Amino acid sequence: MQYKNSLFNMPSNKGSLTVRGVSSLNIESDMAKINVRISSQDKSLEIAKDKNSEILNRLLYSLSDYGVSKDDIFSKDISATQNYDYEKNTLISYTVTQLITIIVHDLSKVNDIYSLVVENGANDEIYIDFSLSNPNEYYNKALKKATQDAKDKASILAKSFSLNYNPIPCKVTEISSQLNNINYSSKSSITNVVPGIVKITAQVDASFLTYCM
Repeated sequence: MQYKNSLFNMPSNKGSLTVRGVSSLNIESDMAKINVRISSQDKSLEIAKDKNSEILNRLLYSLSDYGVSKDDIFSKDISATQNYDYEKNTLISYTVTQLITIIVHDLSKVNDIYSLVVENGANDEIYIDFSLSNPNEYYNKALKKATQDAKDKASILAKSFSLNYNPIPCKVTEISSQLNNINYSSKSSITNVVPGIVKITAQVDASFLTYCM
């Protein structure tokens, strides 16, 4: 928050008042993304690929059998890396990695799906992100409150400094939005995942013309 008065620079005795309005909403999450990493290693690149494909196919079949829609399963990056013994400068093996994201709309099924992917070969990191299916709706509500917060602050400061001001801002800047998701990682030993609260924050900078009383 900053106050600027250009009384000595402008003969009309005009100045400006700049404030930042802030508002945060805590919303219960209504969807989850389960990010699964599958890895396979072998001296042969082709065998490593085949191993990974076998795990992936088994995983996809189990998800389909459970009732997860194909539209909610996304296959992402696939990569192959070489593993070296640097002391001997010798290629030891290849590691093939595949990333899968599963969208879960019914949060009561998150623990079941998590257990399912583990039981069917997900042998690397698993991350679960809880978020909102329609964050823009809540962000717009937070933005409206942030705008009112800016107006309230401008009024308080103007009165405190004995200034008249135009309540219609001459400049408004929306600050980048912030959405804090809830994240769980398999590294932290997931046993019973509980959906959390998603925090949405909106901020605006507003400048108002002021006049000395």
